[in-house]
Amino acid sequence: MQEYKRVIVYRIGSMGDTLAVLPAFHLVRRTFPAAHITLLTNVPVNARAAPMASILGDGHFIDDTLAYPTSLRDAAKLRALRLQILDGGYDCLVYLTEPKGGLLTSLRDYVFFRSCGINRVIGVPFARRVLRPERLPDSERFMSETARVLECLRQLGTIDPKDERSWDLQLTPGEIREAETILRSRGIRDPFLAASVGTKVPANDWEEHNWKGLVQRLADSLRGLPLVLLGANDERERSERLLQIWKGPKANLCGQTEPRVSAAVLRGAKVMVCHDSGPMHLAATMGVPCVAIFSARNPPGVWYPRGENHTVLYHRTPCWGCKLTECIEEKKACILAITVDEVFEAVLLQLARGLLGAPGTGGEARTGGTSRA
Repeated sequence: MQEYKRVIVYRIGSMGDTLAVLPAFHLVRRTFPAAHITLLTNVPVNARAAPMASILGDGHFIDDTLAYPTSLRDAAKLRALRLQILDGGYDCLVYLTEPKGGLLTSLRDYVFFRSCGINRVIGVPFARRVLRPERLPDSERFMSETARVLECLRQLGTIDPKDERSWDLQLTPGEIREAETILRSRGIRDPFLAASVGTKVPANDWEEHNWKGLVQRLADSLRGLPLVLLGANDERERSERLLQIWKGPKANLCGQTEPRVSAAVLRGAKVMVCHDSGPMHLAATMGVPCVAIFSARNPPGVWYPRGENHTVLYHRTPCWGCKLTECIEEKKACILAITVDEVFEAVLLQLARGLLGAPGTGGEARTGGTSRA
C-alpha cells in the first residue's frame, strides 16, 4: 500500500454505527500507522446519540474530526465542505459509510470526493452484495454490517473480526479509574447485571410496561445482585422508575458517563439486557454477553451484537425488514410479541452460563418466537 500522509475516514452515525465497524478502524490505523487520520462524520441531531468521535477517543484511531452536514441538499454547505477537504490536502479517503441510497449514492459520493482533490478513494461499495444485506448461505441470517464493511476494504488487507484485539477500544488508565470510582461511590461491586432500557428509534422500544415486568421478576429472583442502568440523559427518568423496584445495590448512570467511561464500567458486568442500541454494541465490544431485544425493522443478523455469547430475541413477522423508525400501522407487532417470560428466562440462562464458566452457544437467536438460529 502506497504511503499516504493525510487520510480521511468517512463514516456517518453514532455509537452502534461506530462500534459495529471497530475492526475497520483498527485496519485503517494498521495500514496507515504514520498518517494523520481525520474522521469525517455527522454531529447527531438526536440527543440520545453519542458523537462518533467521543467513542473512538483521541490519538489512536483518529487525530481529528471534520463535520459532515446533516443534509447536503444545501449547495452552500456542499461547497463549504468541498473547500474544507481541498484545504486539508488529503491524499486518501477510506469509505466506511452504509450506502443507504444504493448504487447512485455510491457513484455520487465517489465523484464528490474525487472532486475534492483526493486521488485515492478506497471502500466505496459498488458490488450488489455490499450495497444491500445478503442472506448468508444456508442460514436465516444476513451479512453483518461488520462483514460488509470489511469486504469493501479488501484493498487494505484483512483483519479477523473473531480476534478480540480487533475490538479493543484502547481505553486509557484514566477512563478505567474513572469508571471504578463511579461504581465504588455508588456501592457497586463486581459482578453486576447491566441494562439499558432506552433507544433512539421508537420502533425498537420494548416499552416501559414490559421492562417493569422484567425488572420485577429479576428483582424477586436475584436478590443482592447489583443492577447498573446505562444510557442517554433523557432515559434517566424511565431508568429511575425501574430502579425503584430493585431490591439490591443499584446505580442509574444514564447521562452520567461518557461512552468510553461507560465501556470501562461494563468491564464488571456479568450480562447486559438491552434493546438493539448503542449500549448493546458497547457491551458486546467489551465482551459482555447480551440479552438483546430486537424489533424486525432490519434483516436478522445485520446489526446483531458481535461475538458468539449472546441471546438475540427477534420475532420475524410478515413485515420484517420494513426499516421504519416509527411503526404505526402494525403497532410494533414484532418487538411487542417478545414476552417478559422470554427475556427473563434468557437472562437467567446467561447468568447461569457466566457463573458456571460455560461458553455461549454460537450467538443464539430466537426468531419467530419459536425456533433458534
